[in-house]
Amino acid sequence: MSQTATYAQSYLASFQSYQQEYFQKLETLVNIDSGTGQIEGVNRIMDILQQWLTEYDFAVSLHGSAGYGNNLLARRKGKGQRRILIMGHVDTVYPAGAVQEQPFAMRDGIAVGPGVLDMKSGVVLGIYAVRALIEAGFDQYGELVLLFNNDEEVGSPGSISLIREVAREVDYALVLEPAGKQSSLTHSRKGTDKYILEVKGISAHSGVEPFKGRSAVVELAHKILAIQNLHSLFPGVTFNITRLSSTEPLNVIPDMARCYLSVRSFSRRGLDAAAAALQTIAASSSVPDTTTTLTRNTGRHPYEPTAAVQRLVELAKLEGEALGIELKAEPKGGVSDANILMDAGIPTLDTLGPVGGGMHNLDREHMQANSFTVRGPLLAGLIQRLCLPEE
Repeated sequence: MSQTATYAQSYLASFQSYQQEYFQKLETLVNIDSGTGQIEGVNRIMDILQQWLTEYDFAVSLHGSAGYGNNLLARRKGKGQRRILIMGHVDTVYPAGAVQEQPFAMRDGIAVGPGVLDMKSGVVLGIYAVRALIEAGFDQYGELVLLFNNDEEVGSPGSISLIREVAREVDYALVLEPAGKQSSLTHSRKGTDKYILEVKGISAHSGVEPFKGRSAVVELAHKILAIQNLHSLFPGVTFNITRLSSTEPLNVIPDMARCYLSVRSFSRRGLDAAAAALQTIAASSSVPDTTTTLTRNTGRHPYEPTAAVQRLVELAKLEGEALGIELKAEPKGGVSDANILMDAGIPTLDTLGPVGGGMHNLDREHMQANSFTVRGPLLAGLIQRLCLPEE
């Protein structure tokens, strides 16, 4: 790609001037418990975000979802053609009371607190990116759309229909998940399938006539070992067996055993091949007279690095060069709402939020404060570039 004008550097001064206010706003959000399903806290945050965005002439609407609270959708019309979606989530993985245990704090250039990195800092960063564009007088977008949902940490079950609806109305999507380094972007994520594997055997008294029983637990153990061996047959596909259960009386041969399984792959082909292999394991038996049922629940589809995504990466790299950063797009094993957006057919670039680490660990989660004045201009510059005619 030939060198063209870049825009990120023109927003450096703006983000430097925003720093104090940004961290005040971030503190406000972090100090509200908003674990997934904590409706009161989620709705308080959405009300605050609505107030902030209304100040910048966004038309804001709240969309409730049962069990999770409100989602927020904000729109601002411009004079151009391109419609850009900026997306983040306000829910965290932490239980009620996490804020009292670890409230927001700044220590030696590090911000801490529940959800400070994943991803309240990204949500506020997105708001400041559009503010920077507006205050610079840039209006050559068809529409700026901000979507903040409430249930990403559990797979976005209550917001997925809204995400898909909005995706049909935009040209590009930028997701504000956090980065591990200043140079990080994400151009692909694994998709997920979840399974329930249930074995039925024959119960019998374990002392009087154990030979009449057929242990579902022993059969399940054979199947678990077979599933673990699939890692060598399907490189890049992960099989993670989690919860186990069975009948519990100690004097009875168990006639039921069950496990849950998470499968991840960077391609749909990998997920489908894994499904076929698991079905073969389920259909076979090591313990006679046992039967097995395998139930597949399709999760988020893989987010794959299409040509359109690679173009977004290249444009972001040019903006990064203007800031002295050599950006690198990498695959991620974890999922995000980028998986949903890509499945809806919208070119999506992920991991455009601030930098930090320790996600999902209350004692370790942190954001590097100085990343705001780098990742903010990067986001604003990328939005501007996407809105202008191709050179």
